[in-house]
Amino acid sequence: MKDYKREAWATGIIFTLLSLTGGFISVFFVLGKDAFFGPAPQFAPHSSILGLPLHYVLLIMGSWLGATLLGAIWTLVLDGIDKREN
Repeated sequence: MKDYKREAWATGIIFTLLSLTGGFISVFFVLGKDAFFGPAPQFAPHSSILGLPLHYVLLIMGSWLGATLLGAIWTLVLDGIDKREN
Protein backbone atom coordinates (compact mmCIF):
# COMPACT_ATOMS: atom_id res chain seq x y z
CA MET A 1 0.00 0.00 0.00
CA LYS A 2 2.92 2.32 0.67
CA ASP A 3 4.03 2.04 -2.97
CA TYR A 4 0.63 3.12 -4.25
CA LYS A 5 0.77 6.26 -2.12
CA ARG A 6 4.24 6.94 -3.51
CA GLU A 7 2.88 6.40 -7.03
CA ALA A 8 -0.01 8.82 -6.47
CA TRP A 9 2.25 11.51 -5.02
CA ALA A 10 4.82 11.10 -7.79
CA THR A 11 2.14 11.35 -10.47
CA GLY A 12 0.74 14.53 -8.92
CA ILE A 13 4.16 16.13 -8.57
CA ILE A 14 5.23 15.24 -12.12
CA PHE A 15 1.95 16.53 -13.56
CA THR A 16 2.28 19.79 -11.62
CA LEU A 17 5.89 20.31 -12.72
CA LEU A 18 5.06 19.62 -16.36
CA SER A 19 2.11 22.01 -16.24
CA LEU A 20 4.07 24.78 -14.59
CA THR A 21 7.19 24.50 -16.73
CA GLY A 22 5.23 24.08 -19.95
CA GLY A 23 3.12 27.15 -19.20
CA PHE A 24 6.13 29.15 -18.04
CA ILE A 25 8.23 28.31 -21.09
CA SER A 26 5.39 29.09 -23.49
CA VAL A 27 5.28 32.65 -22.13
CA PHE A 28 8.77 33.23 -23.52
CA PHE A 29 7.75 32.01 -26.95
CA VAL A 30 4.49 33.97 -27.09
CA LEU A 31 5.11 37.21 -25.22
CA GLY A 32 8.89 37.55 -25.22
CA LYS A 33 9.73 36.28 -28.68
CA ASP A 34 11.17 39.61 -29.86
CA ALA A 35 13.34 40.00 -26.76
CA PHE A 36 14.68 36.45 -26.82
CA PHE A 37 14.70 35.59 -30.52
CA GLY A 38 15.10 38.97 -32.22
CA PRO A 39 12.60 40.72 -34.46
CA ALA A 40 10.43 38.66 -36.76
CA PRO A 41 11.59 38.42 -40.38
CA GLN A 42 9.83 40.65 -42.89
CA PHE A 43 9.03 37.83 -45.31
CA ALA A 44 6.30 35.27 -44.88
CA PRO A 45 7.48 31.77 -45.76
CA HIS A 46 4.89 29.68 -47.58
CA SER A 47 5.80 26.26 -46.21
CA SER A 48 2.76 24.07 -45.77
CA ILE A 49 1.94 20.40 -45.35
CA LEU A 50 -1.53 19.18 -46.29
CA GLY A 51 -2.68 22.80 -46.48
CA LEU A 52 -1.58 23.62 -42.92
CA PRO A 53 1.29 25.97 -42.08
CA LEU A 54 4.50 24.17 -41.20
CA HIS A 55 4.56 25.39 -37.59
CA TYR A 56 1.10 23.89 -36.97
CA VAL A 57 2.23 20.50 -38.25
CA LEU A 58 5.46 20.60 -36.23
CA LEU A 59 3.53 21.49 -33.07
CA ILE A 60 1.02 18.67 -33.59
CA MET A 61 3.69 16.05 -34.33
CA GLY A 62 6.08 17.24 -31.62
CA SER A 63 3.44 17.30 -28.89
CA TRP A 64 2.14 13.87 -29.89
CA LEU A 65 5.64 12.40 -29.89
CA GLY A 66 6.52 14.03 -26.56
CA ALA A 67 3.33 12.82 -24.88
CA THR A 68 3.90 9.30 -26.21
CA LEU A 69 7.49 9.18 -24.97
CA LEU A 70 6.60 10.57 -21.53
CA GLY A 71 3.75 8.08 -21.25
CA ALA A 72 6.03 5.18 -22.16
CA ILE A 73 8.67 6.22 -19.62
CA TRP A 74 6.08 6.72 -16.90
CA THR A 75 4.57 3.30 -17.64
CA LEU A 76 7.97 1.67 -17.14
CA VAL A 77 8.42 3.50 -13.84
CA LEU A 78 5.00 2.42 -12.56
CA ASP A 79 5.62 -1.16 -13.66
CA GLY A 80 8.80 -1.12 -11.59
CA ILE A 81 6.83 0.02 -8.55
CA ASP A 82 4.28 -2.77 -9.06
CA LYS A 83 7.02 -5.42 -9.39
CA ARG A 84 8.69 -4.23 -6.21
CA GLU A 85 5.45 -4.58 -4.26
CA ASN A 86 4.77 -8.16 -5.40
